[in-house]
Amino acid sequence: MLQQYQAQIQSGKLINDVAQQHALNYLTRLQEKLVNQKPCSGAYLYGPVGRGKSMLMDLFFSTLDNIPKQRLHFHHFMALVHKELNQLQGAANPLQLIADTWANKTKVLCFDEFFVSDIGDAMIMARLFEHLFKNGLVLVTTSNCQPDQLYRNGLQRDRFLPTIELLKQHCELMSVHGHIDHRFNHGFDPNYIFIEDPRPFDDALKNARQHSTSFKQVFNIDICNRQVATLCCTSNLIAFDFMQLCSAPRATADYMYLAQNYPVIFVKNVPQMGVLADDKHTVQGIEDGYKRAQQSVQSHQLDDEARRFIALVDEYYDQRCLVVMHCAVELQLLYVGKQLAFEFERTKSRLVEMQNWSITERLMQ
Repeated sequence: MLQQYQAQIQSGKLINDVAQQHALNYLTRLQEKLVNQKPCSGAYLYGPVGRGKSMLMDLFFSTLDNIPKQRLHFHHFMALVHKELNQLQGAANPLQLIADTWANKTKVLCFDEFFVSDIGDAMIMARLFEHLFKNGLVLVTTSNCQPDQLYRNGLQRDRFLPTIELLKQHCELMSVHGHIDHRFNHGFDPNYIFIEDPRPFDDALKNARQHSTSFKQVFNIDICNRQVATLCCTSNLIAFDFMQLCSAPRATADYMYLAQNYPVIFVKNVPQMGVLADDKHTVQGIEDGYKRAQQSVQSHQLDDEARRFIALVDEYYDQRCLVVMHCAVELQLLYVGKQLAFEFERTKSRLVEMQNWSITERLMQ
């Protein structure tokens, strides 16, 4: 692993970052213990966006040979768990059965973006992780926050605290908190973000449609058994008005479906979010509809829409798909509230990285 890291530095693909070195050394030792079948703890890499946490985890995963392993986004893992729970209705100790199944097929589980926002996930994780760790599974994960900050202000957070203790017990906590945001290494040229004037956005959409043989101007599509109106839809791209996509109740599964079926999504009329304080309740998660028992941070208008937009960008980024936007304001000012300020920093960083991607390559996926 160290050799591959140094080779990428020498080639100019990576920039030497002292803040990554501690995590890199630990992950190298972890590989050696796994190969030699020695007892070991997992790894929990945390720090601000763009510091190379995912890169380090992916390097660890790609260079770990002859060990049963899986790498997936945390939300995808939880979606699979919920699906398995539905299939095991009526069974005794279903979480034990699920943990046994996962442990039988993998030794090392790598999660990107460990971030808990859903009440349902929070409620089942303590028992599930207890069983997974008892089965000897090794967890390597990245997160933007320390374990103690996970699910902060969440509904019934006290029931999630055992999960935090399990993470601290079974994973080595490592801060990757350098001063360099590596996602800005190539600069920021907003190729797919159009501000105020919608005409360049419309032109980009028109040009992108030419790469598809199937096109309809406006029609409803079915997303997870719900009809949603589009601006246009082809075999490989889809376009929505922001409010149509993010104002109505949406689940993470909706955005998974879109990213899996349309590698390029155009989103028009993205407003500035979080501007004015709002006395209405804010949902916890994407679509669970729960009201927080207490709010330690004032919610703002369009916070719910911002939360769904974050989920959309997460899914498209994780599946290496592209988001093209027409916005009311520049990216840095797109969210100015407090409730989601921490989470939205990740979203902005991911959108910045997308500007260096090729829309042609995505349309050919």
